Amino acid sequence: MFTLRNFVIKLLVACLLSLLLFYHFQQKGKIAPQLTGEQSGEQEEVSGKQKKDSLLSDPLLFAQIPQTRQDRRPNLDSLEALVSRGRRNAIVRAAERAAPAVVSVNVLQTTVVKTPYRDFFGFFYVPRRRTVKNIGSGFIINARGYLLTNEHVINKALKISVSTSDGTTYDAEIVGSDPNSDVALLKIDPGGAKLPVSQLGDSDDLYIGEWVIAIGSPFGLLLEDPQPSVTVGVISAIGRDIVRDQSKRREVYANMIQTDAAINPGNSGGPLVNALGEVIGINTFIFTPSGGSIGMGFAIPINRATRIAEDLILGGKVRRPWLGIRVQKLTPDILAGLGYPSSQRIQGALVANIQSHSPAAAGNALRPGDIITGLGGKPVHSIDDWTGEMLDIRVNSRVELSILRSGRTLTVALVPVEKPSEKLERHPTGLGFKLIDLTPEVRSQIEVRSNHGAVIVEITDADLEREGSILPLDILYQINDIRVTSAEQAVRLLKRSSRAQVTVLFLERDGRSIRRYLTR
Repeated sequence: MFTLRNFVIKLLVACLLSLLLFYHFQQKGKIAPQLTGEQSGEQEEVSGKQKKDSLLSDPLLFAQIPQTRQDRRPNLDSLEALVSRGRRNAIVRAAERAAPAVVSVNVLQTTVVKTPYRDFFGFFYVPRRRTVKNIGSGFIINARGYLLTNEHVINKALKISVSTSDGTTYDAEIVGSDPNSDVALLKIDPGGAKLPVSQLGDSDDLYIGEWVIAIGSPFGLLLEDPQPSVTVGVISAIGRDIVRDQSKRREVYANMIQTDAAINPGNSGGPLVNALGEVIGINTFIFTPSGGSIGMGFAIPINRATRIAEDLILGGKVRRPWLGIRVQKLTPDILAGLGYPSSQRIQGALVANIQSHSPAAAGNALRPGDIITGLGGKPVHSIDDWTGEMLDIRVNSRVELSILRSGRTLTVALVPVEKPSEKLERHPTGLGFKLIDLTPEVRSQIEVRSNHGAVIVEITDADLEREGSILPLDILYQINDIRVTSAEQAVRLLKRSSRAQVTVLFLERDGRSIRRYLTR
């Protein structure tokens, strides 16, 4: 009797028998795969050794892509081709563009270390000079062989060599450096070689969150392998101000670019590159509790670095701008004294003094008590902001200040000039320091009481610098019992008094009078 249940059972049994027969004949070699083209001929039997060789050469054994995949899997291959093309994304192309101009900077430096000794009374330490190696990175900005790096990489260098990405090594000389900005310019002689040059971007045109690439020679690997290392991240923040010196000078890393791209030891001085392959910054330092990268790296904006490089190439020194404005911290008490209600939130830097003979004094455009809220189109929220923004303005280039005066917002235009203390002739004394004249402009700039004397502007003796017995901007106003009236006269007096057993120097420092003794 025909039932649906019996029919289904018979159908299943028939299918099972068919599968068994198909498997049996396939094992016996009765069924062969259909081949096309040159593979359609008869297949010869192969020996056991040949079968083994065939297995070893089978691309599928090593997960390799068959050479004929394009003929057999057109739909999937189109997708794979699309993915393959996508591997060469903007980051890859940017790294390829920027990496050839990256170099490794190898420096021999002198340093003073305290060597422990032990005698009958116990341990004591003797200072000794040692030569140490320092490694950093840099990048070529000019086909004539100019390259940028960090000042701390080449500080106190005895010898500098540069290794390019093709493995060539050159001796390098320091064109100049700016410790305040931590930027240094080096020069190599390429001879007849054509150097790759970095394409420079605009560090004033950045987006928080855009992709960036840090390129350099971590741990000095570029000396042995000419290919620089690449790390990728994003711009985490812009306009960061970091105080690096808590002393009275309060040196600031200003308007820094923050990134989470790893910056490791040896990367200092290398370029921070955007997704177009343009250099937007110089990798400088990281915040780390362990010595390794934790995703907080900082780079100097390239616009500042190129301004410094231009000054060094054209004039051999950095021209520092001077407006003649002394500022102080804005506190709630000061705001209340100026008549601002406590409910009004005001940020800026208070104008404490206008220095005479300065651009700010001309025309009485500024007054003590004004609150500076912006400089050159950048906001000023604190004294550190003011110090940082002053690094980015240029000598003889008009700059606008936004100020708050009696509740009104005003704009004042000033033209900064070069600092008086840095444009005067420097007179070497032969005693480890140099002097300049104390002119009215210099006296106003450094705000001292003395109206005569000479200003110590540069310490050339490492011992004097380490001891701190004589400091830059000390005023030498008397030598023994003779009043000092100029730098040139002071040099003559020092040479004459060097024949004496003891020479007494009378100095003004921070409004106090101090004495220093020079012995033969």
